[in-house]
Amino acid sequence: MKGSLKQVGIGTPLAIGLAATLSMIHGCTLYRDGDQEVSAFLKRGDSLRGDVGRDYARGAAPTPAKAPSKSAPGKTTSESAEAQGHVQTELRDFIVAALEHNPDIRAAKQTARAKLERVRQVTALPDPFVNMKILPEPVRTAEGDNYFILGISQKLRVPEKLDRAGRVAVAETRMALQQWQAVRLRVIANVKRAYYQLYVIDRSIDVTQANQDLLRGLVDVARAQVAAGRRSQDDVLRAQVELSNLEAELITLRQRRVTLVARLNELLDRQATTEVQTPEAFGIRDVRLTLDRLMQKASEANPDLARLKYQIQRDRESLDLAKLAYWPDFALGFEWMKIEPRDAFRPPPNAMTGQRPVVSKLSEDGSDNWAITIGFNLPIWYDKIKGGIEEASRRLAASRAAYRSKLNGVSFAVQDALERVESQEQLARLFHDTIIPQAEQAYRVSQASYSAGTSDFEYVVDNWRKWLVFTIQYYRSMGELERSVADLEQAIGLSLSEAGEP
Repeated sequence: MKGSLKQVGIGTPLAIGLAATLSMIHGCTLYRDGDQEVSAFLKRGDSLRGDVGRDYARGAAPTPAKAPSKSAPGKTTSESAEAQGHVQTELRDFIVAALEHNPDIRAAKQTARAKLERVRQVTALPDPFVNMKILPEPVRTAEGDNYFILGISQKLRVPEKLDRAGRVAVAETRMALQQWQAVRLRVIANVKRAYYQLYVIDRSIDVTQANQDLLRGLVDVARAQVAAGRRSQDDVLRAQVELSNLEAELITLRQRRVTLVARLNELLDRQATTEVQTPEAFGIRDVRLTLDRLMQKASEANPDLARLKYQIQRDRESLDLAKLAYWPDFALGFEWMKIEPRDAFRPPPNAMTGQRPVVSKLSEDGSDNWAITIGFNLPIWYDKIKGGIEEASRRLAASRAAYRSKLNGVSFAVQDALERVESQEQLARLFHDTIIPQAEQAYRVSQASYSAGTSDFEYVVDNWRKWLVFTIQYYRSMGELERSVADLEQAIGLSLSEAGEP
């Protein structure tokens, strides 16, 4: 017998199908909005590479400090390179190149786009299921023999479930975007750290080479004193030992420079042996930072905090999705039954009348049958559902605790970096304005006294060594100052310029 739409009750399947259609449309909307958000976020980051490089490289004025030298005390390797016509590479150039080429940044970018594609997957319906039945012995009906049934069914999830699953995927996409931003900040900070470490190494090499020339002059003075019979050979030997010690220090410094250059090239995705010129000279940063303002900026801009906020949002949606497990899912299907016609039944004639009884002729037609099927699952395993809800609830609590922990960690990182910035600035100014000039003056006086025969050579060497050490410590404090600024900017999530600080 043929099926009838009125007989199967068309209202229920139509309502389910309509809801499923609306769910898929909503899923497409979620994906489209997410795609626009991701594209805008990534495009904005890529378009601001130059501005980012400028902002993160800002803050140090080109006022190189005085270094011990016999002929040109303030001359540095970078100035010599400039005099020879070599082009210096600025910090901004390194940052921009890293933002463009660093593989970790590219990987995080692709991860964010991959997360977006989850939206289309979780908001889509499962594939339709086709099934066939072949009956070894046909089922005999009034219309004929049924030996083959072909069916197709579609599982329809509750629209709210698809919506929640899509929102979970959107939140994970936003988490991935913030992770991309965190990777960018980490790479920028690492570039700055390597750059300023290289600056310290190159300045230390400059100072050490200048002191070699200075010490050779002392050797000549000592030899003249020995030749005049006023000093012993010990003075010459002592000066030569110090000269050899400087050569050993230069060997160590040059090895460390090779390592730093390789590290910087790694961040830029270049060959480890690519040449890196001496960083340009800069002066002491003028620090005028406010802790409360920096903490406020960090709470707003730090990408790790933002990622955890989206993680909390994701876990809220996951909890709501877990609660929807009490709602059954439906399945809507259609079946077609092949009917093979057979000869109509012909009853024998009536013995009394001699006529055959009238019977139905339907079996001579053999029309195929069809049916609409509706089904749903029974969510009766309550322990499983409760377990899913409890798991989602605990994940949400864990994410909230993780956010609180990260907030405390960011607060510590900001305060620690700020304290280091301020102390290194004070230390650098102390070396530049007081300690180094005094050490140089002490050395000059002791050298003059030694030449006049009124001072001990060991005293001259001791003053010279202090001048050398203090000068190198000055450059180290300069490098530590800028590396602490890099730590501070990474903790805030913005450059000091972007944060409105000098």
